[in-house]
Amino acid sequence: MRTIDRKKRRAVLVMAFVASALIFAADALSPIDGAVAVLYTGVVLMVAPLGRKFIVAAGCISALLALTAFLWGHASDLIGGALLRFVVSLVAILITVLLSVRDRSARVSLAEQVRILEASHDTVIIRDSAGIVRYWNEGAERLHGWSRDEALGRHYAELFDESAPVEEIARSMREAGTWSGEVVRTRRDGARLILASRWLQRHDPEGNAIGIIEASADLTESRRAQAERLNLERRYSTIFNSAGFAALECDLSGALSLVLSAGSGDVAASLRADPALLAAAVERITIHNANPAALEMFDAQGAGDLIAAELLACSIPDVRQALETIFVVLVTGATQIETETRFITRSGRSIDAVLRLSVLPDGTDWSRVLLMAFDVTERNEARAKIERTSAELAHAGRVSVLGQLAASIAHEVNQPLAAIINYGKSGKRWLTRPSPDLGEVADCLDKIVSNANRAAEVVGRVRFLARKSAPQSDSVDLVVMVQDAIELLRREIHSAKATVRVEHSGPISMIDCDRVQVQQVIVNLLMNGLQAMRGIDGRREILVSLEDSGDMVAVVVSDTGAGIAGEPTQIFEPFFSTKSDGMGLGLSICRTIIEAQGGQIQASNNDGSGATVAFTLPRSNPQEGRHHRGLIS
Repeated sequence: MRTIDRKKRRAVLVMAFVASALIFAADALSPIDGAVAVLYTGVVLMVAPLGRKFIVAAGCISALLALTAFLWGHASDLIGGALLRFVVSLVAILITVLLSVRDRSARVSLAEQVRILEASHDTVIIRDSAGIVRYWNEGAERLHGWSRDEALGRHYAELFDESAPVEEIARSMREAGTWSGEVVRTRRDGARLILASRWLQRHDPEGNAIGIIEASADLTESRRAQAERLNLERRYSTIFNSAGFAALECDLSGALSLVLSAGSGDVAASLRADPALLAAAVERITIHNANPAALEMFDAQGAGDLIAAELLACSIPDVRQALETIFVVLVTGATQIETETRFITRSGRSIDAVLRLSVLPDGTDWSRVLLMAFDVTERNEARAKIERTSAELAHAGRVSVLGQLAASIAHEVNQPLAAIINYGKSGKRWLTRPSPDLGEVADCLDKIVSNANRAAEVVGRVRFLARKSAPQSDSVDLVVMVQDAIELLRREIHSAKATVRVEHSGPISMIDCDRVQVQQVIVNLLMNGLQAMRGIDGRREILVSLEDSGDMVAVVVSDTGAGIAGEPTQIFEPFFSTKSDGMGLGLSICRTIIEAQGGQIQASNNDGSGATVAFTLPRSNPQEGRHHRGLIS
């Protein structure tokens, strides 16, 4: 295209040169007595399409040639009719140059406006007073589906169906010559369009209306998105108000700015060090909306009655900790938080609640936060009742175990008591001799004290196992606990002609548990192992293995008995027993105890003979435990 333009320009310049030469020759050499130089205006008009600089150059050259021809032919007669004709020619050339430059500027400006209209994404349609389309830009092609060639020369009503306020448009065009509003059209493929349209009346130089210029922007997608958003908001509102749990829409942006402006990078430390900071942050929380469940939970009549500062003021200290946790986690950028706390409502009712906060997508500055509160008061009360029942059942199980050990306990106590009696009589004899032997008497007293301590230890173990108390978690040495359980069953182990071994490859960490209940589990497992080996002619051995791995400590109890008949997992079911005189509650209680303290218990048959029951408990810390190894038979 650029090559073609150069060729055209070259051709125009050649023709202009030839024309200028002919005019100069006619003006300078011909005897014609007239204003021949006026013909130079044709040369100016000839180069006008090439641009402003060519117009000016052609005008200057033409004026120079006209002056040269004038001086050539009228050097002796400068004043007269020839001079007047020369001046007229120069004026004509000048006027032609000025008009050509002005016309060229107007054409360039018009071309720029046309390019802008073509580049616009909006539709620009010009139609005459009869409704015939005279201009149709690329935006109109894209939006309406009709090409420029198809649209030009046709009545606009043939191109689309239109729904518009006709009377309003006519009145506005008549009174103001312009109209703005929305129209609905159907494009070529039948799709519905919503347009924001502006119409402007066209006039001829005499002021007569000759048509309409229309510029329109497509609102279809934005209206669809708006309708979808409204639909989503209605759906959200329906879900929000009909939810069976408390839901509140909050603005925490003010609280965020206050917490972040505290200065310290450690938000948790700042809140703990300055209780007034937390209270001030809570006062800046605004509750915009609350569903009926929230109003019922907090004994409020409306969302305006729910003020965050009031909730903090009438709540127990637990909620302060919950709010501190919420602020600390939110500052890290988290958008989901869950915590549990307890509130006291305006009526004085205490409720346990699980709080779940979600920062909504359009509330990244905490301006829109959804707070959900689930009333778990009944759940916690039921859980507390279950825990009390489990503790009572565990206590009953321990008493039952002690009942089975009554003979052994009596034997363990009678032995030191009998020794005390014998040593007392012996000491008395040494004192009643003619020459009392005080050394022997002292030895008898030492042995009396030793046996009394032994009896006290037996009674202490029994009292410890039989005591009834609320479950409490302490840091416990598991190895010592296992050895105490073995000591309690020493006579049963001896009577069963069995051996109990305790093994572990390294130090065992302390564990967090209820010492009484876990020792009950160990005693129960050891007794089950001893009972399972009754009637076995071969080796009778129980191996207690302790393993420390990760955050858990495992206790594995294996015996060489007859194994578990049927599915091993059934032995933990309530009232399931493989013994004819068993109630089936021992191992069920064991499972309840272990799981309540964060562990797990399972059973399996060994590859050879016997069975294995193993349980795990969480360790308290990675501190090194004591290393024990023993053999008791």
